[in-house]
Amino acid sequence: MKKMTAALLAMSMAASLMAGCGAPEPEDETTAATQAEETAAEAGEESGEAAEAADPSEYRVGLMIPGNLGDKSFFDGAFNSIEPIKEQLGVTVEYVECGTDTSKYYPALVDMCEQDYDLILTISSNNDDALVQVAEEYPDQKFINLDDELTDPPANVYIMGTKNNEMSFLAGAAGALKAQELGEDKIGFVGGMDIPGINEFLVGYIEGAQAINPDIKVATSYVGSFTDTAKGKENALLLYNSGLSVIFAAAGQSGLGVIDAAVEQGKFAIGVDSDQAEALKDSQPDMANVVITSAIKNISDNAVSAVDRAMKGEIPYGTREVFGIAEGAVGIAENEFYENLLSEEDRAKVEELKQQVIAGEVEMTPTAGITTEKVNEIREAVRP
Repeated sequence: MKKMTAALLAMSMAASLMAGCGAPEPEDETTAATQAEETAAEAGEESGEAAEAADPSEYRVGLMIPGNLGDKSFFDGAFNSIEPIKEQLGVTVEYVECGTDTSKYYPALVDMCEQDYDLILTISSNNDDALVQVAEEYPDQKFINLDDELTDPPANVYIMGTKNNEMSFLAGAAGALKAQELGEDKIGFVGGMDIPGINEFLVGYIEGAQAINPDIKVATSYVGSFTDTAKGKENALLLYNSGLSVIFAAAGQSGLGVIDAAVEQGKFAIGVDSDQAEALKDSQPDMANVVITSAIKNISDNAVSAVDRAMKGEIPYGTREVFGIAEGAVGIAENEFYENLLSEEDRAKVEELKQQVIAGEVEMTPTAGITTEKVNEIREAVRP
């Protein structure tokens, strides 16, 4: 993949600036995606040719992970998509783990572009700056971010988003039901950072809990990091010692500290992003046994679908699309631990709520672009 020359890049940037002076009002993401697909279809009709699917035996995919593996959550979920992509689609997949040093993201992406991958996958907003810069420098390279909030990506980048509030809504319902079983009316939340992306989880969690108990209280705490398990445990211990027994940890690797605290205190946790009980059951079964469920993003399924669409020429690059429970992109873990830790009657209540969400019968606060003021209002209303 040859890098755009400096002169062409400068001309491109200048043209973009000129065009920006008369830019139209932004459209919602779904509309933009639909228009992109219509444009692609029209182009195919004009040429009189159908898009030809790529040959799997020659198709190469690179996965850039802007974080550390071993979190039993978000980044492990991305890594665990490699084998399903290879097995189901028959393509070659290679990966690079870049850790938390953001200065490594740009050179890693450049190196991947120079290796002529047909498609480069990444995940999270951690590397947005590097992704945008590299995408502009390598306009012929295709990129897909499997879970990001970037709403106006470059023309060769496709962003997948998830309805974090929907899966958290079900997690909140499960948490409130468990608290109810224990005779409690208070649950907890530990977030990685007090930022909009994490507060989407909080808002959904609160509203799901209120669907079970309108008077429930939710104690909130933030670690200030997604990689500090010791601080995650410290925050969780403070909440458990305040008299509650269930905490939802939306904190990446820091959330492992929350689960550890639950084991120590004989309490319960709800995992996030991946099925954390399943991920822990072999190596740390004591931790798995306290995880009621996890609010999960079906990253592997989403990745397989995205690569398959890319190979068929069906991806609306330059847009962001958002997927929820109805599309099978998110949900909660319904495993042996869920069955052991929540009664059959309570699981039936969660399932009923799930079906209502799919049918569009549940009114939830829109969390895309939610303001700090709105988050504070919701958070303060349930503070113990």
